[in-house]
Amino acid sequence: MQPDKNDTILEIGPGDGAITDKLSKKVGHIHAVEIDPLLVTELRRKEYPNVTIHEYDILEWDLSQLPEGVKIIGNLPYYISSPILFRLLEIKTWKRLVLMFQRELAERIVSKQGSKSYGRISIMNQVYCDVKIEFSVSRNIFQPRSDVDSAVLSFFPKRTQMPDILPFSALIKQAFSQRRKKLKNNLSEAFQAGILDKWEDMRPEEISPQEFIQIYNMIYLG
Repeated sequence: MQPDKNDTILEIGPGDGAITDKLSKKVGHIHAVEIDPLLVTELRRKEYPNVTIHEYDILEWDLSQLPEGVKIIGNLPYYISSPILFRLLEIKTWKRLVLMFQRELAERIVSKQGSKSYGRISIMNQVYCDVKIEFSVSRNIFQPRSDVDSAVLSFFPKRTQMPDILPFSALIKQAFSQRRKKLKNNLSEAFQAGILDKWEDMRPEEISPQEFIQIYNMIYLG
């Protein structure tokens, strides 16, 4: 993450503070959002001078209070990893994300068109971010031992002009609503309007992120 003394950090799910302990010595301020009240009690007992602890579900916590240029770190629980990531994509204030996911989801995020794991989450992240897998994390290092391997990904927001994220997300969701169907079936209104001529007989997983931007522009911008 390359922590700096001027950094403000959002830490998602700090747990017992293993990372918070080290990070708090290197950065300006940390907002630690933890939902487990027992872990919150443990964190508060440590009395960090530069850590604000929020007992909250990250999906409900008000992200608008974060300053411009915030860096975000976290080990995301598998069952809500995707909703958290989509929510982070919607805000434009962060400078870098460093997040740990189960390996399967990490591979979906960086998957390229044509692969079985390529889908909505791949497109959304690759359109709005430069993203890569930094390293893998073995299940054997966790206590208790995890059932799966994990991977740490870094994300940097793209600064070029991008589609409005909410309608673009809705478009991609609709395009993948029936994965094995051709695009002309999933985006029937656009097909009937003559917009999909180039892609109408392709399945959504065959279409690149840049091509989906083209489709979005033709539908929404004319």
